[in-house]
Amino acid sequence: MASRSAKAARTLPADLTSFVGRRHDLVAVRRLFSVTRLVTLTGMGGVGKTRLALQAAGEMRRAFPDGVFLVELASLKDPHLLPQTLIDALDVHEQPALDPVTALCEHLERRTLLLILDNCEHLVEATADLVDPVLRAAPDVRILATSRHAMRIAGEHIYPVPPLLAPDPGDSLKPGTASRYPSVALFADRAAAVVPGFATTPENEAAVVRLCHRLEGIPLAIELAAVRLRVLTVDELAGRLDDRFQLLQEGNRNLPERHRTLQSLIDWSYDLCTPIEQLLWARSSVFAGGFTGDALEAVCTDDLLPGPAVLDTLARLVDKSILIREEHGGHARFRMLDTLREYGHARLAETGDDALIARRHRDWYARLIETAGREWVGPHQEDWAARLQREHANLRHALEYCMSIPGEARVGLRMAAVPWFWGAMDHLTEARLWLDRGLALDREPSHERAWALATTAYIAAFQGDHATLSALSEQARDLAVELDDLPALAFANHVLGFRQSLGGSARLATAIPLFGEALAQYARTGLEAQYAQSLLVELAATHIMLHEFDRAAEVADELYDQCASAGERWNLSYALWLRGLLSLVHDDPENAERRLFEALQIKRVFRDNLGLALTLEVLAWTAAVKGEAERAAVLLGGTDRIWRTLGARQLRRKRERYEAAARAGLGDDRFDAALARGSALSIEETLAFGLREPRPEPPAEPGGPAVRLTPREQEVAALVAEGMSNKEIAAKLVISLRTAEGHVEKVLSKQGFKTRAQIATWVTQRQADRA
Repeated sequence: MASRSAKAARTLPADLTSFVGRRHDLVAVRRLFSVTRLVTLTGMGGVGKTRLALQAAGEMRRAFPDGVFLVELASLKDPHLLPQTLIDALDVHEQPALDPVTALCEHLERRTLLLILDNCEHLVEATADLVDPVLRAAPDVRILATSRHAMRIAGEHIYPVPPLLAPDPGDSLKPGTASRYPSVALFADRAAAVVPGFATTPENEAAVVRLCHRLEGIPLAIELAAVRLRVLTVDELAGRLDDRFQLLQEGNRNLPERHRTLQSLIDWSYDLCTPIEQLLWARSSVFAGGFTGDALEAVCTDDLLPGPAVLDTLARLVDKSILIREEHGGHARFRMLDTLREYGHARLAETGDDALIARRHRDWYARLIETAGREWVGPHQEDWAARLQREHANLRHALEYCMSIPGEARVGLRMAAVPWFWGAMDHLTEARLWLDRGLALDREPSHERAWALATTAYIAAFQGDHATLSALSEQARDLAVELDDLPALAFANHVLGFRQSLGGSARLATAIPLFGEALAQYARTGLEAQYAQSLLVELAATHIMLHEFDRAAEVADELYDQCASAGERWNLSYALWLRGLLSLVHDDPENAERRLFEALQIKRVFRDNLGLALTLEVLAWTAAVKGEAERAAVLLGGTDRIWRTLGARQLRRKRERYEAAARAGLGDDRFDAALARGSALSIEETLAFGLREPRPEPPAEPGGPAVRLTPREQEVAALVAEGMSNKEIAAKLVISLRTAEGHVEKVLSKQGFKTRAQIATWVTQRQADRA
């Protein structure tokens, strides 16, 4: 599975087809960004807003050293999840101590990047409410939105995206000149993909012109029409379009003319599908953000659409450009363009099967979560983590069904009360949203309610919400006792023990018997192993805090053996953290560092902020013991930043000794400076620094020496490392903004970097090396 940094590098999807025309539009969009920070591309569905946005972003990429990020919003229904969706797209670690909008603004405030918010129309008010504070907090962030409706907020520049220019058949065109029109060029390009060797010729030019004019230059309509060349000539296609639009014109008078054109073309594409293809088109519209073949078969099949027919029907819909096939992690996934998905959903509603298919969709993803829970502790854990991340939009869709359909909230509680998923995927804030909604909707005593109460309390502990932790853990235990529900009672006692372990030295010892009782109850219930294993982590940590090191080592070894034998990785990283901490306690910093490195390499795969903070914290202490005071101070600064985002700091008292040693080794001024440098690092940068990963070497000319930075470029690089924007650097050095931008570009180029974050890491590592 790819690391977070590798994922962040792939921010824009690869082009599946060539980009044709719109050179004027591209220039216009780029010019708008020279005078504004928010541009909204508006226009009807199918006109090419998304493709124009992606092409413009790709051409402007070098102007945004911190990246270009696509945020796809078509499948998002709940406006409350919009900030979290941006956080996910930016690959930002969750910050439970902050509300998502604040966390987003703090992440962006010193970055120079472009956000593409695609398909905002159904969330236009929520988008406007989020974009405004983001732009105010982050002066070097630009936003390119696509929507059928403008946001209508201060600073927004609206750019209407017109259809492609199409020639009028009534005009006298010189032979061979029609291809200069972008609509004709697009048709020819897409037709050549369907009929190899196709080109606009003197023989077919008039028919192509008539066809593109009839389609009014709408890109999606042109692409759908081109697919028909598999069975029709251009003349036949143009003639059939004329006939069809004449027949459909009367029935579509309530739509604007261009919308009638697209509607008629999609209608025709639909009518040219076989009945079984039409059924699969409609039913597959229930998925959000793509789907796999097995999900499609489970959700969409019945007597009308039997399972053995699904794969062939799926292949035909791909051939007809209704579905798009993609590969993720070696697995095939399919998705539908939003306009076609909306059409399919409307057709599904007409059949009256929409409620049934939506329920089947929910049931499939409820089973997926249950299966993942059973198989989480095993050799396929990382595969499950990647799969669940890919299915996040569908899981949200299923949870939304549960919370909006009367009587379904209990299933929603069962789906949402999975702390291992939310913890490993770094979605604790979203977890609280679903759990709070479900608990408010279903108040009847049940196993699901007791388990959800305990889960909410457990998550609250990691968010520093001690009031919720205390109240709901008690409620969970009382309800479990009332229901005589041993699994729920085991989990409630586990959470109560965790609460006691966080309550200070006076309550530490009381956690041990609660953990012991819960562990025995887990063994009797046969619950998934991740619950008992997480308890072992907390039990060993409590023994360490009580200075019961031998008992802590026994528990850590038991945890390690369990995880290693099962092929489990997530809690194995915690076992390695515990072993590293115990090695440090026993004055073996070399062994401690080795074990902590192993833990960090595993944690990099998951999105586990707490685990990263704990491991990097102990790694900083190890550096202090080894006499690497500068390194220790930088790491302490980096972990400080993570702890602030979590809102629930752990190991505070044990840290004091190691921090004092590093401060004594450096002196107050140098220690504080190094601490500040560490605090300016992102989590990924702190992780790379902690792992002693070599900084990228400057590019060298063939056979020549490495390119060196000038003194001014070194000065600019140092200011970038302090988190300054180009504008702030210009003010600091009393130079023009253009000159500052030029210096930053030269630093990036000479060092072979792509982002400002790489500059910051490089500067910090050089300073540490010189210390």
